Amino acid sequence: MFKRFAFNWKAQTAHGLHSPFVFDIYTQVIDPIYQQNPVNIQESIIHGLGKHLKLAAGKIHVVDFAKLNETDLQAISDLLDDQDNLLICLNIRHSEESLQNWAFIAAKTQAIHCIELFEMGIISLKRIAPKQHFFLKKS
Repeated sequence: MFKRFAFNWKAQTAHGLHSPFVFDIYTQVIDPIYQQNPVNIQESIIHGLGKHLKLAAGKIHVVDFAKLNETDLQAISDLLDDQDNLLICLNIRHSEESLQNWAFIAAKTQAIHCIELFEMGIISLKRIAPKQHFFLKKS
């Protein structure tokens, strides 16, 4: 409960987002899905992002941080070499180790836009802006 409160304290909504890319996916995908409150928010966001961004097959990668191991971390690092990839990281707050792994991946120079939702994280590798980290919540 305290973790959610602390997250919401620093998280923002569309107001004040200065990244056109993040503003677009927040207002067109993330917040509308939050407002609908579907049974599986994570799955809805994954499908919504893929559809909205018109990603080519094999360019959206979903990683469950609750099941992550050392081999997976190397595989994720390899995915960072292709800026057309989009990483969706599930269960980033599953454990302290999950949160540390999320921070490790988000700190990589290739991770341009790191969008942290409480239950998941999104990493865009497109070099369209300076590296930024966003904390987003339901408006």
